[in-house]
Amino acid sequence: LLHGLAGPVNGKTYEAQMVSMATNTDDWIASVASYVRNSFGNSGALVTAAEVKCLREATKSRTQPWTQSELASVLPQRVGDAKKWKLTASANDKASGNAIDGDVTSRWDTKISQAPGQWFQIELPAETEITGLRLDAAKSANDYPRGYKVELSADGQSWGKPVAQGKGRGAVTEIEFAPAKAKFIRITQTGEAKGTYWSIHELAVMKAGTKF
Repeated sequence: LLHGLAGPVNGKTYEAQMVSMATNTDDWIASVASYVRNSFGNSGALVTAAEVKCLREATKSRTQPWTQSELASVLPQRVGDAKKWKLTASANDKASGNAIDGDVTSRWDTKISQAPGQWFQIELPAETEITGLRLDAAKSANDYPRGYKVELSADGQSWGKPVAQGKGRGAVTEIEFAPAKAKFIRITQTGEAKGTYWSIHELAVMKAGTKF
């Protein structure tokens, strides 16, 4: 939206390129992006004017439209082979593997109402620099975490201050934080919802893409 798009899109070349819409306000860009992002079966979080302002500043030196391959390279990337991860949870531990089995119809859930102190933990094969998480509750859309904190550790014993804290807003909870190295990642429930499980149908650990 800020710089336009040129070149083939999914292998198809169009007669005219998508032009830049950067002359519009941050609010306008955010509204259009949010509308598109929440159409066609998607359920991502709303884009804010503050996020648009940040991106506008970060890419102000760019004069050319993006290409699809360039955009893909700067987006956060999924970390490694999830089959090599070790998962544990404070509740219903035996079902934790359902959160990374590639099947959106299966899930890990707490089997009891959401309550503060419930946690879900990922152990990576080696210490890795990460920058975020994506928790997808899929068709269990109301089972998003009412509150969360994310802590990182190199050994699973010593944990620093939370790198992220917040509240889920819908079926997909996207958590971003400054790049940091970790082997262990723990997501702890800080909210509560009586009569509602905390569920994860699919989980992704993200690393940073290339710089703008």
